[in-house]
Amino acid sequence: MKYMKMLGLLAVAAAALMALAATASATVVTSNGSSYTGTISASSEGATTLDGVADITCQKSTVNGTLESHGSSVTAEGPIGKKELTFTECNQHVTVSAEGSLIAHATSNGNGTLTSSNAAVVVVITSLGLTCEYTTSNTDIGTLTGSTTTKGDATLDIDSSPIPRTGGSFFCGSSSEWTGSYTVSKPSTLNLD
Repeated sequence: MKYMKMLGLLAVAAAALMALAATASATVVTSNGSSYTGTISASSEGATTLDGVADITCQKSTVNGTLESHGSSVTAEGPIGKKELTFTECNQHVTVSAEGSLIAHATSNGNGTLTSSNAAVVVVITSLGLTCEYTTSNTDIGTLTGSTTTKGDATLDIDSSPIPRTGGSFFCGSSSEWTGSYTVSKPSTLNLD
């Protein structure tokens, strides 16, 4: 009898896991209710910062990329276009040496989280005589709030996990963090479903 109860509990647990697995679906980027593959463009709403050995503030920043695939599990991704990750009007010299890719993970209600891989930023801190390079590697960089929630343009709220230092002086520290808010201007509506 004891074994029958245990088998019954195992069967219930297996059924629950299978039901959960059946509900997992791919992340699909949509615009106006239809699947979207194309350019996604966003501009900073104000200043963005790169926090590390020195706080670097850039008054303007853009992120533009092309959505190449809707995920087979729970992601959608695409590369950031050449020269389309920019930081300008900065209090230090900032150069993007590699744009990398952006990956979206749907959560709920058209929203999701964002990760970045292979995006590299070189910062020259002239007052300290330092050159620092930071590169994302499947780095959690923030959230996407879809048009369903905002009732308008989607937004990217960047509040990254530490981005590892991959070059430059060891005085740059081991990592930097990127923060800022961006408004998506293209497409006019954007959701993660």
